[in-house]
Amino acid sequence: MGRDYGQFCGLAKASSVLGERWSLLIVRDLSVAPCRFKDLHEGLPGIPTSVLTARLRDLQAAGVVTRVAGERPGGGVLYTLTPHGHALEPILDALGRWGAETMTVPEPDDVITDMSLAAALRAGYRPGVTDTATSYVVHTGPATAWADTTPDSVTVGAGVPGFVADLTIRSGPELRALLAGNLAPAAALTGGAIQIEGPPEAFERFARTFHVPLAEPAETP
Repeated sequence: MGRDYGQFCGLAKASSVLGERWSLLIVRDLSVAPCRFKDLHEGLPGIPTSVLTARLRDLQAAGVVTRVAGERPGGGVLYTLTPHGHALEPILDALGRWGAETMTVPEPDDVITDMSLAAALRAGYRPGVTDTATSYVVHTGPATAWADTTPDSVTVGAGVPGFVADLTIRSGPELRALLAGNLAPAAALTGGAIQIEGPPEAFERFARTFHVPLAEPAETP
């Protein structure tokens, strides 16, 4: 378990559970879908197996993560969030939006994973923006994720979905500018920064439905 700060404070208790390195990203990935140990390890480039083992053990002890048997024969053991862990999802989304406020383009060593892209779509979803249910598949760099939206809810997943989406989007770092509202959908298509398979009006709908703003530049003293 992480360090106990010795305070009768909810934030201190949350920090003792989630403040260790990699813990939040493990919970992020499990908030998208249950995972086997191998899938978690491959989806978190750079995490040592010993650290992943320790973090999963701590998260289980805290009642955030549990182990279940895979549904398919030979599916092995899956790690999944408990109801207490699923309660973190809106907090994860809020933290993701806050962290993305200063993200413009990836650093040279930054990676985008299927799970991180799926979580970003969930965090950027805005209910009530459109009255049309639409499904999307998004490819950006090596990552692929999908989002199935209704006017008031979103379901996301990593990788290619098991259904035919209404719109497929292929983009590089330009997707960040689109989500921030700094790149208009029509300009993205005309300039070739983003390619789509599907109706342009669905792409316009995507740009309205998913929004992750950038922070205003700090004023120089």
